[in-house]
Amino acid sequence: MDPLHKLRDLIASVDVDKTSRQNHKEIYRFIEREILSPKSPVIKQVPPLEVVIFAINNILCPSFVTQRIPHLLDLLATVEFYRKRTLASSHEATIWNDYYEVQNETTVYRLSEEDEAYLKGLESDNNSMRIMYITLISECCRLDMHLSLTAKPPSMTDFLIRFNEYFPHLNKRYDKRSPRLFWSDLSSEEVVQLSKLGAECCSRVQEIVKWATYHVGKGRFLTTRGQ
Repeated sequence: MDPLHKLRDLIASVDVDKTSRQNHKEIYRFIEREILSPKSPVIKQVPPLEVVIFAINNILCPSFVTQRIPHLLDLLATVEFYRKRTLASSHEATIWNDYYEVQNETTVYRLSEEDEAYLKGLESDNNSMRIMYITLISECCRLDMHLSLTAKPPSMTDFLIRFNEYFPHLNKRYDKRSPRLFWSDLSSEEVVQLSKLGAECCSRVQEIVKWATYHVGKGRFLTTRGQ
């Protein structure tokens, strides 16, 4: 059994919501030893969905670790990859099922009415699920941008690094491909949606700089009272 399947079975053997620190350490040690090792045969493979969900749960619970938002974005993109692959398989299954039904083929096993309804339900929910996914991506980007601006101490460098990762198309001088996985399958309409969010972030920065320049003056540091 390959390491990814072993890891999936290890995660499935515990209650993720009630996993003890010892169980977490055991899982982490396995990941470091068997998955992240440079010699691991599966280090470049897409992790099983159970592993992705486990990682998302660790970022969100018991409290949201906002420093891990870039990683959360990649994990959400991986979940979307699995959803789209499942949707493609279900679509193909329903097409063949309809074909054999028209042909009145009795020697081929066809979907039950319940299974067919479930698979077609996945297709009918596709648009709403995609909208939900893009909304999650957008709001995570918005939150990370806000946290970068309001960090103590603030760092424009950190802000620009995140900005270029989330909105690379808005910076003409940024000629690299974004490392964030959600950029791999965005439609033109979704790019426009993210562009509007990036433009909002730019406007907010300009407002903050304008306010700080007016109240503090150029070349001086802005500090909070009591410091």
